[in-house]
Amino acid sequence: MKLIVLVLCVTALAFAEDKYEDIEDNFNLQELLENDRLLTGYIKCLLNKGPCTPEVKKIKEKLPEALATNCAKCTDKQKQMGKVLVKQVKKAHPELWDELKNLYDPQGKYQKEFQQFLSD
Repeated sequence: MKLIVLVLCVTALAFAEDKYEDIEDNFNLQELLENDRLLTGYIKCLLNKGPCTPEVKKIKEKLPEALATNCAKCTDKQKQMGKVLVKQVKKAHPELWDELKNLYDPQGKYQKEFQQFLSD
């Protein structure tokens, strides 16, 4: 019985470590979407054109892996927030969206999976 409990604990820990738990997903998304200056600042950080907050720096570090794995390590909340943010950036700042695509996916190899991710 102790062995079963130990195996379950180790398995749970392994699954927990496979998520981006160090990225805060409890911030106020609506506040970010309503504050164009803040949103633009975050985008500029991701584009290496401006300073980064500690939170956005963590996202920036994980972004290449998240794109390559179709956000496999993202929590459900992070996925949902990401979809909302991407749609807003594409709508409000298409030129910055193009810069982000050119920086993080210059060959366009993630576009098909990313479009499917957005439509799910």
